[in-house]
Parts: sequence; structure tokens; C-alpha cells
Amino acid sequence: MEGRAGHDSDLEDRLRRGDPRAFEELVIAYQHRVFGVALRMLRSRGEAEEIAQEVFLRVHRAVGDFRGEAKLSTWLYAITSRLCLNRLASGERHMAREGEESLERLRADADPAAHAERGELEAALQRAITELPEERRVVVVLRDFEGLSYEEIAAALDLPLGTVRSRLHRARTDLKEKLERFLP
Repeated sequence: MEGRAGHDSDLEDRLRRGDPRAFEELVIAYQHRVFGVALRMLRSRGEAEEIAQEVFLRVHRAVGDFRGEAKLSTWLYAITSRLCLNRLASGERHMAREGEESLERLRADADPAAHAERGELEAALQRAITELPEERRVVVVLRDFEGLSYEEIAAALDLPLGTVRSRLHRARTDLKEKLERFLP
């Protein structure tokens, strides 16, 4: 569903007209990607769910203001990124309890030994991404996990293209240094 320009254009028109089915299609098409960005940025399932809900509430309220200058997906990523950055910057951030998250991960994997083996690199990568400054983290998440182009990231974050490129370069350099022991 996502990525088909004609479909998104039709969806945008139907959203502007207030078609409730169009909003439902939008949520179905993008909910997992919005949640994924929020989860990678915030590292908390509960907070990511809250952000995803807020994204779609804001989209519902502001869909009439969407001018179509960027793709619908870019607009959603922009809203998601800004809400995540605001949450990270706020003093009201809910901290997830490590013990509960560890138990959740163990329950999700029936074979803890296999989980530990294949999860070591993933855990180190996630830790390294979490340690990045927020402005670099969001660029890495949008580029390397969500596959957005440099231009789409620049539009979503309202940044010059050169800033996106330099932040991504610095983020990747930081990640390489932190993950050297895993590299051949």
C-alpha cells in the first residue's frame, strides 16, 4: 500500500474530504512504520505506542492543512520524529523498567541461548544507537531503518540536505567506533 504515488495521492484527496475509510487506510498502511520509528527513538514500547497514537491524532486534526508539498509518508515521519525528539528532551519522560523489558524479551524467545547468541550484536547496536545524540539518532533511524532518502529526511526534519548528510556521517562514524569489536 505504501509507496504507490497514485494511491497516496488518492488517499490524500479522500483524507481532505473527510472520508473516514481513508483515515482507517492511512492508519493501516503506516501504523507499523510510525511505531517502529518511535520505538527505535525512545526504546520504550509504551512510549512508542503513545507517540504513534498522538501522531495519528495530529494527522486527523491537521489533514486539511496538509499541502502535499512532501509525500504523505514524509509528513508522517516528520510528525513522528518531532514528537519523539520532544519526548526525549522533556523532563516528563517515563523511564521503562529494565527488568520488565528483559522478561518480555525472554518470553518472546523460547530458546534463551539462541536469543543471546544472535542478540549480542543487535543489543550492542541498539545500545550504540541509543547513546547517539538525538539529532544524529533520528537521522540514522530514518535512513538506515526506514529507508528514507536524504531528501525525504531533510524535508521531514526541516533541515538542509548538507546537515542531514553530515549528521548521518558523524552518526555512522560514532557507531563504527562503538562497534569495532564486532567488525571483521
